[in-house]
Parts: sequence; C-alpha cells; structure tokens
Amino acid sequence: MREHDIVILGAGISGLSVAHYALQRGLSTLVIEKAERVGGSMHTCRPGDDAPGYWLELGAHTCYNSYSNLIGILTDLGMIDRLVKREKAPYRMLVGNELRSIPSQINFLELAISVPRILFTDKAGKSVRSYYSRIVGPRNFERVFSHLFNAVPSQDASGFPADILFKKRPRRKDILRSFTLTNGLQSVTDAIADRPGLSVETGTKVIGIELSGERFVTATDRAGRCLSRYLAVATPVTEAARLVGPVNPELADALAGIGMVSIESLGVALGADLVSVERIAGIVPREDSFFSVVSRDTVPAGRYRGFTFHFKPGQADRAAKLQRIGEVLGAPADAAAVVAERHNLLPVFSTGHRDRVRRIDDLTAGTNLLLTGNYLGGVAIEDCVSRSKHEVGRIEG
Repeated sequence: MREHDIVILGAGISGLSVAHYALQRGLSTLVIEKAERVGGSMHTCRPGDDAPGYWLELGAHTCYNSYSNLIGILTDLGMIDRLVKREKAPYRMLVGNELRSIPSQINFLELAISVPRILFTDKAGKSVRSYYSRIVGPRNFERVFSHLFNAVPSQDASGFPADILFKKRPRRKDILRSFTLTNGLQSVTDAIADRPGLSVETGTKVIGIELSGERFVTATDRAGRCLSRYLAVATPVTEAARLVGPVNPELADALAGIGMVSIESLGVALGADLVSVERIAGIVPREDSFFSVVSRDTVPAGRYRGFTFHFKPGQADRAAKLQRIGEVLGAPADAAAVVAERHNLLPVFSTGHRDRVRRIDDLTAGTNLLLTGNYLGGVAIEDCVSRSKHEVGRIEG
C-alpha cells in the first residue's frame, strides 16, 4: 500500500491550492481526480489546430486584484508576469431579441427613492431578494437586478444569503484590477499540478475511504489503496457527502443539506467578420434559456471572437442551444471554428448557510480531515483558495 502525508480528492482550484500549501509545508502529497484533466471549473478550452493559439473559458472567467491568496500562489509560481488585463467593454441586457444598455432598463426615480435605505439596512440574515429589492426598489429588482445577480452564479440567486454573493476584499494596487492569464485561467491549476514533488493521478475514481487507526485509507479503481495521515476532500458537495459518510456520518448529513445545480456551458469561437453584435463584455437576458453570456472581447484575439453561454439545465439540447447562440450573436453558429461544452456543478446557497458551515467546521475540528470547495465560503475563486489555506493552516496548528 502506498503512503503519503496527505491525499487530496479533487484537482480543481480548491484541491490544487491545498496541494500547493501542503507542498510548502514539506508534506508528501497525492492528488486524485476522476476526470482526465485538472482544473475543475477553471476550464480553458485550447482548440489547437482548429484555432491555433486561441483559448476560451468554459468555467471561471475573471480574477481580481482583491484575490490576495490566489495572487500569493501566482507569486509563488512565478506567474505574475503572465497576467493579462481584461479591457473594458459594456455589458448588455437582452430584451426579447434586442440588446439594450443596462441603465436604460432601470427606473431611476425608484432607485433614487430606495438607495438611501442602504445606510440602515443590514445584509446579515437577509436573502438577495429581501435585501436588494429594498435597496434598488422591488420593480427594479424584478426587471433588472435579479437577472444581473442570477448571472453571477448561473442560477436563481434570489434566495442566496446577501452577504455571500458579493464580498468586499482589500485590493492590491500593484496588480491589475481584473485579469486573466496569457493562456487562460487553467494555467494556474496546470502550473500547480506540474510542481516538482506533487503526484497527480487523473482518470481515477475514488471507490471509498475508511479509517485504519489514525490514518485514512483511500481506495481507487485504478491505483489500488493509499494510506495517509491527512485527507482533503475537494469534490462537489454531493460527492463529498458520499465519501465522508463511512468515517463521519454526522458530517455527511450536514453536507447533504447543501444543494447542487448543474450549469450547461457552451462556448463558441467564430470569425470576427461573422459576428454582428458590438464589442461587449457580456450579455444578461431578461428571460431566456440561458443565464448569461461571457465574451472574450475583453481579451481581443484579432481573428476570432469567442462567447460562452451559460444555459439553464434541461432547457434545450445542443442543436437548440447552437440555434439560440446564432440568433443572439447574429451569426451562423454552424460556422463556428470552435464549439466546446462543459457541465459545471455549483452549490445552491440559502439563508442560514453560515450556521451550516459552522456546524461542518465543528464536526471536522480536531480531526485530520480537510474539507474545501465552492460550497463553503462562496463560489468565487478566492473563496475556494482561502478555504484551502485555512484548512491546511488548521491541521498545521
């Protein structure tokens, strides 16, 4: 049986940031990932010969200079010189089949009456709907802002805790305000996975975990069994609940209370001369089969223009999605040089989530079991990295 100091289940940014911090502390580290690639929701499509040198994001799209822990990892990896500025471009709202400016859809009289309430309205314990409808006005919320908020996690965000969806973080003035990387955001996870001394096994499914004395035994379908002092679970929450059940049933029950939703993302790259819409950062529809469109116009590529549509689950098959993409872009989608698809799993938050996380932390306190992922502190990249840093710090302490 192989032995490592720590075994990490999941090779998204959450699991690989655990690996980064574990390697810094001299721990022998193994990462196990059931997919054939690392990165998870940091998924950069690099089509190669179909569009040489081009890339398109299918998951996370942007990083910010408020992501201090991620920036710390980039610094450790010597990647700060690979940051690429995202250029400014407008967002548009899709009303029917017409693109409109977002301000044109806002009732500014209602907004002016409502905004002063921000001075004496607390976010704590309130949902996105209950808090922001008071701040922007109920009609503005239903007509405009609810759709903008839904676009952030690509799901109905009305029931999200208001203090989780948006967070204020200190900004690094020496770092670009919003950025990507020269070869896309997956470059971060690729670089961590390539670190000397780190073992990464992709295409490997974890069958189960158990305790042998004070050590964890992880059984896989390809690489047999592995013994470790520490175990980090960095999978989607439904999988995390299944895995920890045999070693901590109460923890599994707490995790099972967090819902998940599948986001169906379809990205296309077309010749720039084929697309009739203006240069944009993204599109938010008022009512449609998708939550949002994120454009690569903020990182121009000359010959191509790229767009990733984040569709609502079960709304349409691939052909119908491509047809809708063509209608929105005013371009023949069947002429796309690149068509790439990914399904991402994201958590569904509700008010009281912080209490649930405190319960989860109580159940892992004093153990060598680490839990990290986008279902704990929030769905932003920095939320995932910060949670991973906290967990490695906890076991070190």
